[in-house]
Amino acid sequence: MAPKLSIVIPVYNVAPYLKKCVVSCFNQNIPEDLYEVILVNDGSTDNSLEISEKLKTTYPKIKLISQKNKGLSGARNTGLKHAVGEFVWFVDSDDWIKDNCLDNILKKLNANIDILWLGHDVWYHGKAVKSYVPEQTSDAITGEALFSNHLNNLFYIWKFIYNRNFLNSNALLFLEGILYEDLEFTPRALIKASKCYTMPDVYYHYLVREGSIANNIKSKNIEHRFYILNKLIDLLNTKEISSSYASTLSKVIAHTTEQTINLAARSNIKVPESGMKLINRIKKNDDFFGAVSFKFKLIISSPKFYYKSYKILQELYNKINSKK
Repeated sequence: MAPKLSIVIPVYNVAPYLKKCVVSCFNQNIPEDLYEVILVNDGSTDNSLEISEKLKTTYPKIKLISQKNKGLSGARNTGLKHAVGEFVWFVDSDDWIKDNCLDNILKKLNANIDILWLGHDVWYHGKAVKSYVPEQTSDAITGEALFSNHLNNLFYIWKFIYNRNFLNSNALLFLEGILYEDLEFTPRALIKASKCYTMPDVYYHYLVREGSIANNIKSKNIEHRFYILNKLIDLLNTKEISSSYASTLSKVIAHTTEQTINLAARSNIKVPESGMKLINRIKKNDDFFGAVSFKFKLIISSPKFYYKSYKILQELYNKINSKK
């Protein structure tokens, strides 16, 4: 009998964290034949593969797959290809899941569910510093309703458990070769979902670590964020989405555009051509971006002026703080 759930864990140079992640997946009070754990070694250059092999000797039911480096999206796609569970949970290898959480999760899952959305907390320097617990949904809601009324910019893939048939029947794969792929994938997937539920408890522990993408900003980070925002503009202009979904998506685009320009200014990175292209496209979409804040109107009317002003203010802020 096929397992109910496949847990897919991409592995790339995460030696200090991997064991904790995998052990958490087996610290569960249900039979191991009800779920599977798939490790996708994505061309690690540290000893992550060796650790994975040792973990497999301890937990023989682990599926261990090795491939040349394709990035996080490519590793997730590979894991999905090899998954046989009715549902799929993509877990990042530097995080971990709650002990004995799978019993409650599996009880909630049934064939009619497309997506289950989970609560999580954030760990920093050995402590849980924040938690994000969704509101209870007693009845199924659409993916558009989940996006518009519940998501609140929490696009992380690991917050979602997907019906594998839902993903496959809608040809939903992760866009490979980019950073921040969750921001691109989640809005695209939720459009297709008709039955979603939330689970109002913390089931996932997210680790903030110094070597994460969020803490190492380079030109590529800014370029990829603007690339995704242009993809979201494409999505906004399709006839497939409702007015409420379009309204929420336009707010996401505006918010993320502002964040990205701020990030570029703080990191002393020039706004790339893709960023200017995005701003010009926003200007042409008055139907969606007509009711934006004065601050955002300033950003899209004078992006270079806003960039320079923000950069100067940030430098001043840093100098003041350095003297304290």
